[in-house]
Amino acid sequence: MPDTPAETRAKSHRRPAYPRKRAVQACLTCRQRRTKCDNEKPSCSSCGKLGIQCVYQEFEKASFDAASLAILRRLDELETVVKNSRPEPQEQPALNFAETRFSTPSHFQSSDIEWVNSFEIRYPNVDSILNWPVFLASNLRSPTEDSPASRFDEVDLGSRPLLVSDVNADDASRLLRQFIDSFHVFNPVLDIPTLEGHVKNTSLNGFGWNAGSCLVLLVFALGTTVGQDTMPPQPSVSARHNAHFSQADAFFFAAQKRMGLLLSSSGIAEAQCFFLAGVYLMVTMRPADAWKMFARALASCHTFRPLSCENDSVLRLQQTVHWACFKSELEVRLELSIVKTSPWDLRYPDLFPNPPESLESQGEPAWYFYLAEIALRRLNNRILAFTGTIGRDSTIVSDKVTAIQEFERQAHSWAKSLPSSLRPATSKDDDMTFPDSDNGWLRFILSGHMLDCLELMYWPFVYAAVHGTLGDDRDSHLLAARGLELCTKRIYINQAGFFHRHHGTWLMIQSCTRSALMLVAARHAELDDKLPGDWQACVGEAIRLLYHWAEEVPGCYNALKFLVL
Repeated sequence: MPDTPAETRAKSHRRPAYPRKRAVQACLTCRQRRTKCDNEKPSCSSCGKLGIQCVYQEFEKASFDAASLAILRRLDELETVVKNSRPEPQEQPALNFAETRFSTPSHFQSSDIEWVNSFEIRYPNVDSILNWPVFLASNLRSPTEDSPASRFDEVDLGSRPLLVSDVNADDASRLLRQFIDSFHVFNPVLDIPTLEGHVKNTSLNGFGWNAGSCLVLLVFALGTTVGQDTMPPQPSVSARHNAHFSQADAFFFAAQKRMGLLLSSSGIAEAQCFFLAGVYLMVTMRPADAWKMFARALASCHTFRPLSCENDSVLRLQQTVHWACFKSELEVRLELSIVKTSPWDLRYPDLFPNPPESLESQGEPAWYFYLAEIALRRLNNRILAFTGTIGRDSTIVSDKVTAIQEFERQAHSWAKSLPSSLRPATSKDDDMTFPDSDNGWLRFILSGHMLDCLELMYWPFVYAAVHGTLGDDRDSHLLAARGLELCTKRIYINQAGFFHRHHGTWLMIQSCTRSALMLVAARHAELDDKLPGDWQACVGEAIRLLYHWAEEVPGCYNALKFLVL
């Protein structure tokens, strides 16, 4: 019998059987300046050079186990690599996509992967793949679907006003708990005591027209969607017509009325409101509208002044909100092919934001997940900066291969540093019982991020193989085959979440569709020697996924035209 949510949370709080060590904490000056502290007493070297008093703050919960310390050491190594390899930003004009060429030193250093400051992104989303010659020749693509962002019209389900009976004290407590367990642990953008105060205030005085009431309405809207999954043969859209989603939409509609009043303000609460609105729109499969909310939330974050903030808890919350908005806006923007007019900068200002205090109540796995997701997003962006600018010039193939091998080493080394309960699944032989294991969904999400990194590494070689421009060297062919094998792994590993509705469901649908299309494209290109033996079965699973969500997610039926052979 599966554990109840309460039992699962209790397990996450169990203390490890091995001794714990106290983690070293930087002095207050080094923490503010974001510099490495050597922890010398009574004064560290940095404070000594500056001629100021060195003050250490007692950290109440600084005891971490050996695995935690290993992660911190690995993060320090990654920080050093990125800082040492990043050149000073220079003003450069936007590059012409057709003329872009990536050059790398003839002797590629494994610890010095260059950061590209100015480039035109070539991201492998579904729409870019459907424009490949092997698919254009089939004349299956509809001309009305050339603009990805314009395709996503809201499913017309009607809406009703919020009723007094929609919320009572018991419902408020239940919806708050469901939100914390199912959403906050993955994106801890709220201060829970403050949120509880807003909930109590609205229970006593009703919903006002301020940011606090807007936050509560969005939390209730998201909490109401929990547990509303449908399984085949029922299509996903059937859940959108039930009473729970009708109530969730009523909460969201009431929150929308209050968001207009927040546009002239740019505080933390406003950024939180727009971010949670984006999450709700992702849950209800409206990615284009969600991107607008994430972009507005990110704009609010740009007005934060963290360096002048004297309150450490406020600084941590600002970092967390900024990170969540940055990550979500970028993920959706890349999939929607929304291109900026200026060169893209994929860097986040704070290399590794401090874990928010609200994660302490969620246990150590949530803390590990928070840091691990940041590290993977960082690695993903660096890979994208490298592979997104590789031209078709094959004169530096050896350098490309060396770079990819170094990225592979970093990714697998990072994965090994995680506790086994959170270690990503990257092989079909790995444990796939995500829903039934402790911290299973945390591990499921990390697995998806890890697969994204690996896919980007091999992407240039798969692209070249499908288009007949792959070189004759053995390594290039090996990496192309590895990329196609990864497509089957992605679909296989993601099956556990095929019919589960959450913030990342639409992104999962896009990534699995992309993998299936790449396999079919390889078949059209007669790359049978590189296709895995189970590629057809995996494409069949992707077809099953698309049929389930097709009535709710625009673009699914169009992709099915190319997959149903």
